[in-house]
Amino acid sequence: MKSKKSGVLALVTLVVLVIIAANAWKSSLKVKQVKVEGNRIVATNEIVQLMQAPFGTLLYKADLTSIQKNVLSHYYIKDAVVERNLPNTIRVTVKERIPIAIINRSEPLYLDDEGVVLPRSVAKKMFDLPVISGITTPEQLLLGSHVTQPDVLEALQLLAVVKIVNRPLSYNISEIQVRNGGDIVLFAAESGVPIIFGRGDMANKIARLEVFWDTIVRTRGPQNLQYIDLRYKDQIVARWTNDQSPAKTI
Repeated sequence: MKSKKSGVLALVTLVVLVIIAANAWKSSLKVKQVKVEGNRIVATNEIVQLMQAPFGTLLYKADLTSIQKNVLSHYYIKDAVVERNLPNTIRVTVKERIPIAIINRSEPLYLDDEGVVLPRSVAKKMFDLPVISGITTPEQLLLGSHVTQPDVLEALQLLAVVKIVNRPLSYNISEIQVRNGGDIVLFAAESGVPIIFGRGDMANKIARLEVFWDTIVRTRGPQNLQYIDLRYKDQIVARWTNDQSPAKTI
């Protein structure tokens, strides 16, 4: 019986010693490197500089909340997860804001799908994006702020839906014009064809436009197309050069 108790006591003592040694080992680990993941727009070295990584300090003394706050200060960083990776690494996984449109000012600005104003100069990659025109509200566009004008927000939503429903079509939109509560008008990159989009029912209109463009416009040529009107339920109205009347296509 005594032998059994001695064995249990020895095992408990061994476990305690292992835990103490493990904690001592963990508490002595120092930050030697950082890893950045998820970034495509913002350069890795720029994120590392923002982190102000505490190289040489104890890994478990590093303030992850402070590092996250530093990384989130970048206009293009939407979210950041900061973790400790044993034995000596701090890893940051970021989610970036992706520009979806341009607003022309003295210095052109980008907007993401949430209407956040982004500087064009920060991104090394110059994005080929549609321009949002026709904005009449003298809203001050501060970097990092959210656009509040309903027309602009609907235009951004439309561009986001186009990317989801028909990505090739998104590359064929050169401009999206808002009209102070009126109809939204798209302009095709091919021949600058105006597409009167109207408001609402986005996915359905985009799907009909895709079929019409691929089956009709490709055949007749966009250079002869005066306009496309998507405001009518279950049909598309288009006028071609020299046509006597608009052609209605179901």
